[in-house]
Amino acid sequence: MNMTDMGEVVAYLLRYRSAERSPAGRKRRAAREGQASERDVCALLDDASDTEREGLRDFLAGMGLRLTAFEAGDYPGIAPGSRYYALLADPQLEQPPLFSREAIFEALRLRQESRGELAQWYLQLWLLMQALLYTRYNRALSDVSRYQEATFASGELLELLRDQLEALRDLGEAAPETSRALLEERGEDLSRRVRAFIDLQVRAGLLEAPRDEAGEGDIWQQTLLGALEAEQVGIHQLAHLQALARGATGEAEGAPAAETGGEEMDAEEERA
Repeated sequence: MNMTDMGEVVAYLLRYRSAERSPAGRKRRAAREGQASERDVCALLDDASDTEREGLRDFLAGMGLRLTAFEAGDYPGIAPGSRYYALLADPQLEQPPLFSREAIFEALRLRQESRGELAQWYLQLWLLMQALLYTRYNRALSDVSRYQEATFASGELLELLRDQLEALRDLGEAAPETSRALLEERGEDLSRRVRAFIDLQVRAGLLEAPRDEAGEGDIWQQTLLGALEAEQVGIHQLAHLQALARGATGEAEGAPAAETGGEEMDAEEERA
């Protein structure tokens, strides 16, 4: 793998986030102008020497990324004799600009909402999607191998969003001030935001149409990349919530508060 080959591999992975030697249920991605095909990218990765692989790892690490390979048997959906390459953000490194939030703000913006309001929309939709992909299936973020079970319809996400906003309205003045902007939707705003959110997830390689139902209906399935990334978020970005929960449980049982979040909890008690 020379520098030109490495550039083609990296360009492909930055575009699609994953590559599969023999994908089950879909055609391999063909070459596009100025970009290698999925077949060629997998061949270059498969045939790379240890030194070339190390060079590629160092190159990706410079962008805060890491490439992980999975074999048939590691997770369902990987065909015998195939290999699945996933490009993931490395939680130990600084996130690169390529994972900018600007694409999210641009996709969800309908009028002149602030970045804070758009972040609220994304957070609400992301949490509701997790309920459909995980809570509904009694599935933990670590249950990566069950990703093929996780499907939902766009209409289900829209209905959950409407229920969430009705619950906020019922709170009246008790509703969090940061969430009140969500109640100013007009007409088809909710449908447009749901469609934009799902499109973002598809473009990021985190959702796809079920491979056995491609083109049939408005159903979405989590990808292996999406499940791997969700697990990573749970371990590295949401772990503090587990510490807070343990602290709350400990206090209820008369145990000392956990260190994580302890100062914030004390401050809240003083204000109360």
